[in-house]
Amino acid sequence: MTEFTLSRAIIAGKKKESSTPGNIAYALFVLFCFWAGAQLLNLLVHAPGVFEHLMQVQDSDRPRVEIGLAVGTLFGLVPFLVGCAVLGVVGLIMRWRRYF
Repeated sequence: MTEFTLSRAIIAGKKKESSTPGNIAYALFVLFCFWAGAQLLNLLVHAPGVFEHLMQVQDSDRPRVEIGLAVGTLFGLVPFLVGCAVLGVVGLIMRWRRYF
């Protein structure tokens, strides 16, 4: 692919620094999108016959597992949020260590 650079900025002006509330809002939006996508995939997989049709396996010997919205949220969203919080704390500690 051809690359090109411009000698000056297309839009002149000061670059705005990122704001903490904006970053938090964006992170929450991304987490909500991941959660909504996980719930949609969960509905797709647990819809009657859809998963079997996709896998083309008609095995009725296996027990049917029902996972509700609350259980999916508890075991899906909560560990994800805890992991993100742990990574955030580690990132803050590393950032603070650089300044002190």
